[in-house]
Amino acid sequence: MKTAVFANSKGGVGKSTIALLTSLSLATKYNRANVELIDLDPQATTSDSLSRFANYRFKVINNEEFYLGSTTPNNSRIISHLESSSDNHISECYSVIDCPAGNDPVRSTFLLHSDIIFIPTSVSDADVFATKKYIASLIDLFESDVENSPKKPPLAVILPSMIDHRDELNELRSILAGMPVYFGKPLRYSPNFRRAFRAERDDSNVKILLKEHAAYSQWITDLFIHSDRLKLRPKKLFQL
Repeated sequence: MKTAVFANSKGGVGKSTIALLTSLSLATKYNRANVELIDLDPQATTSDSLSRFANYRFKVINNEEFYLGSTTPNNSRIISHLESSSDNHISECYSVIDCPAGNDPVRSTFLLHSDIIFIPTSVSDADVFATKKYIASLIDLFESDVENSPKKPPLAVILPSMIDHRDELNELRSILAGMPVYFGKPLRYSPNFRRAFRAERDDSNVKILLKEHAAYSQWITDLFIHSDRLKLRPKKLFQL
């Protein structure tokens, strides 16, 4: 069982969209993969939209027992679920967790039970400010609970999101240069993202997204599957 979390305290940075790309790509590219998408948002926007794709290899979960409030996760319930899933002895089992805006690492100890935490952000001032604050809080969680953690801290990867051109990417890399995390492949802006969660006829919107961003989806699923190959945490921003 491998677990990836998409999180940031800021909303509108692409968490749910990239979680959609990652989970559906895992389920469609790898015939032996068993994938579950856990939506921790009480509004259930992601799970309501993707539930139509659920089958015996792709589960979409929005369990009211997984959260105590709009931004407060029920850590014990989530951890118990992840541990029970790990006991299934399925060699290719993946859990993708989509966190709501306002996620606070201090109140989210379930993060320590994941393998990799993806932190999407755009280059806007508001997004960058929130992202830097979120990463600092995340590092505090890693360091404060190191003795009680069941395993080594998960990897933390910044995902440059909705990037229009190389100058924006370079600007974001420069701003976050001192952060001790990985810096991932940029997701280019596309107007098709606006239609990502619509239930269109023949699901043409989702098919277009998967085809348009096939290279990105391949990169992020490979990183997720083989996350154990990376070192624990870089001392400063490290470009993947």
